[in-house]
Amino acid sequence: MMGKKLMDVHPRLIISLGLHSAAIIAFQLALMQLISIVQWHHFAYMIISIAMLGFGASGTLLALAREKLLRAAEWLVPLLMTISGLCMMVAFDVTRLEVFQFDVYLLFQERSQLPILAANYIIYFIPFFAGALAIGIIFIKYAGQIGTYYFSNLIGSGAGGVMVLLLFGHLFPQQIPPLVGLLSVFSGLLSMTARYRAGHVVLASAALLVAVFLVREPGHIPISQYKSLAQSLNLPEAEVIHSQPDIHGLIDVVESPALRFAPALSLSFTGEVPVKKNIFVDGNFYGVIPNYEEGQQRHILNYTTGQLPWVMGERAHVLMVNAGEGAPLAQAFTHNPTHVDAIIPNAGVVSLMQEEFAAVSGKLFLHDDLDIHSMEARSYLASLEKAGYDLIVLPQQEAFGGTAGIHALEENYTLTLESFELMWEHLSTEGVISVSAWTDYPSRTNLKLLATLVQTARNQGIEEPEAHLAALRSWGTITFVLKKTALSEQEIDAIREFAVEHYFDPLLLPDISPDERQRYNSIEDDDFFTYVDRIVAGDKDFLDTYGFMIHPATDNKPYFSQFLKLGNLHKLSDMFGGQQVPFLELGYLVVIVTLAQSTLLALLFIILPLLRLRKSRQGKSGTLLYFGALGVGYMFVEIILIQRFVLYFGHPVYALSAVISTMLIASGAGSLTSGKVPAIPKSPALIGMIITLMLLFYTFFLTPILQNTIASPIAFKVLISLLLIGIPSFFKGMMFPLGIRYLSGYDPSQTPWAWGINGSFSVISTSLAMLIAVEKGFMAVMTIAVICYALAFAVFLFHRLFFKVKRDTI
Repeated sequence: MMGKKLMDVHPRLIISLGLHSAAIIAFQLALMQLISIVQWHHFAYMIISIAMLGFGASGTLLALAREKLLRAAEWLVPLLMTISGLCMMVAFDVTRLEVFQFDVYLLFQERSQLPILAANYIIYFIPFFAGALAIGIIFIKYAGQIGTYYFSNLIGSGAGGVMVLLLFGHLFPQQIPPLVGLLSVFSGLLSMTARYRAGHVVLASAALLVAVFLVREPGHIPISQYKSLAQSLNLPEAEVIHSQPDIHGLIDVVESPALRFAPALSLSFTGEVPVKKNIFVDGNFYGVIPNYEEGQQRHILNYTTGQLPWVMGERAHVLMVNAGEGAPLAQAFTHNPTHVDAIIPNAGVVSLMQEEFAAVSGKLFLHDDLDIHSMEARSYLASLEKAGYDLIVLPQQEAFGGTAGIHALEENYTLTLESFELMWEHLSTEGVISVSAWTDYPSRTNLKLLATLVQTARNQGIEEPEAHLAALRSWGTITFVLKKTALSEQEIDAIREFAVEHYFDPLLLPDISPDERQRYNSIEDDDFFTYVDRIVAGDKDFLDTYGFMIHPATDNKPYFSQFLKLGNLHKLSDMFGGQQVPFLELGYLVVIVTLAQSTLLALLFIILPLLRLRKSRQGKSGTLLYFGALGVGYMFVEIILIQRFVLYFGHPVYALSAVISTMLIASGAGSLTSGKVPAIPKSPALIGMIITLMLLFYTFFLTPILQNTIASPIAFKVLISLLLIGIPSFFKGMMFPLGIRYLSGYDPSQTPWAWGINGSFSVISTSLAMLIAVEKGFMAVMTIAVICYALAFAVFLFHRLFFKVKRDTI
């Protein structure tokens, strides 16, 4: 009878585990989006890293109180699932209370923010800890059937990732946690035995009422006072007139009579500065809705340095890269181009401009001579034959007053050398590439843009880039132009005439004189002009020794906005003051702090169980190395694949969905298959060797494979993706359950510790992989992943050394 009862319980438990795992991953992704809206995405990594340490902490508790927890598993596992679900439902709402609100901008300035930050950590830690403890108890209790349960865990996680992406497009971000929390509550109810079910039904009913209330009354999201949306709402009569959820982010449209569009206008402008409705995505300024009129010949952007490529000559065939909300498009159509291609990755904004705000914008996005492409620029360019564009315009970089490095860790494949070389290939004979940026101090963005343009020209065999470059400087912006052929005298004269007419200063011209550069717009630090000349001259020593990272970004290191050199932190502190450095490079510093505190806490969760395990068998080094290597290796590979498939699929959301879901589902299949593989040392050793060889192959050949098939039909690309992601993930999914099964026969007291080690190292890996990618590139990250799986392979190849055993079977 007992055996039959146990068999009846297991299917429900397996289903409950899958649903609960789906809720945890969905909650994690939803929470990351919410915190990205409240603060910035860097802080989302910070919070999630600490919260996900709940997995490491659960392993620690399991190691310290293994027997007590296993004895209570019948009622404790469902209760933990329910507690986790309830906390998911209310965690974000609790942090919206005024007493728990803080600002990342003030984190390095006011010590009073630290206890509030700690409180946020604890609030977000609880649902992950309770949820992970429930999973850990199941894994340890049924270690002999770990393959089946790990399969359910991974399949559920993959499904949860897809589910939340679908929800992003239909629900506001704050409505999602209550729904995914219900999933965990239902998991607890499903796994609860009849003995305890009555009380649990009452708890689940209360949870349902709470979820309904929170979904019907989502409330507002308290965003940072330093985000552009919050600042705009402080203006007179400002209000959000439209808000819509989208898979690309929360879109808000703000209206105010004080919202005027005057982007570094020429001092010669005498017209009325127009009032514009502003678009924000996740609380960040996206652009203004243009008041376009068919046939208009004048646009306010014609009075900015961005007019530079248009004064040089006629442009019939134009490509607008990341054209945003359409203001640059409106400017383009005042010059009567024959055809304009616009790349706008955010399909939600395109829909907004073609439907709700079509009339307001003069149906600009429905223009007969306009084709809109909702994909990443690199994917579009790679899919083209020789396009012959007369002008390729990139979006304006940085923001007025600077961005404090908040974009430092955002991959930007549009501004890499490889991207500029693709653009060069698609220019007509007299075609130009144009890019503008706000001026910043100390100068970083403009110098890096110039270095990229100069290197692009040199890579095309141009020995004198200065003959192909022009740049204009106003009081607030600089616009650069790189021409495929040398600038003509006629073009140079037109540029000078335009500069004088609008009180702009030439920064770069083939025959420029020093007195031209500060005729109308003086700057205090005229060393800037020396820096510009050294870059144009190809002075590599200057790029190496400059205080900030201004080497051109590449596909291997696509972090254009990352300027901080870690070795220069001390110098920057002396130069600008210790409290000012975070305002220069906030994003990068936040991730460094995240890595430091994650490592500290992870080590704590790993070391504490050693007190409990001091009387266990020897061989703890094998457990630490094997499960630590799996945690690091798996996450490193996931991050690399996501970055590579962003280019392949043309959008980060699709890449994230494809990689995470395929990896988890394929790993789940591998986990299920591992139950048929004997848990002897040669099994994980052989599989580890296969993974190592596959990743070594990927290190050198993954990028060429993707580049050669990027223009293929979508069905073929999906097939390629399933093969490239799924095959290694299938084998990787076998490594963890095989290790747990071996350990449960060798020394069961170490299995909870192994669970904690794997979780702790996985958390550390998120920040660590990011920092390594920024400093050394993606190739370095993949190389370390290869080393990790080689280490896991070596642990079982030399198992007698690491586990101190004299026999191969358990």
